[in-house]
Amino acid sequence: MQEKKFIEIGARIKELREEKNWTQTVLASKVRVTTTFIAALEKGVYKPANPMLIALSNVFHVPMIDIDPDVDIDLKE
Repeated sequence: MQEKKFIEIGARIKELREEKNWTQTVLASKVRVTTTFIAALEKGVYKPANPMLIALSNVFHVPMIDIDPDVDIDLKE
């Protein structure tokens, strides 16, 4: 079952991708995953794990919280 939150995150990823005029293939190449995985993220099939959120925030130049408002990551070690 898809959660509404996954769909919202997916929509945000798609919005950021389209702002850059990138195809799913271009984004997939930049974050080193398949186009199929990007499509699934954008449809809300999956919620991106923290390593993927980091990769996405880096390529889009936005904070992780801008992609997933509920992100919970502790960068202190």
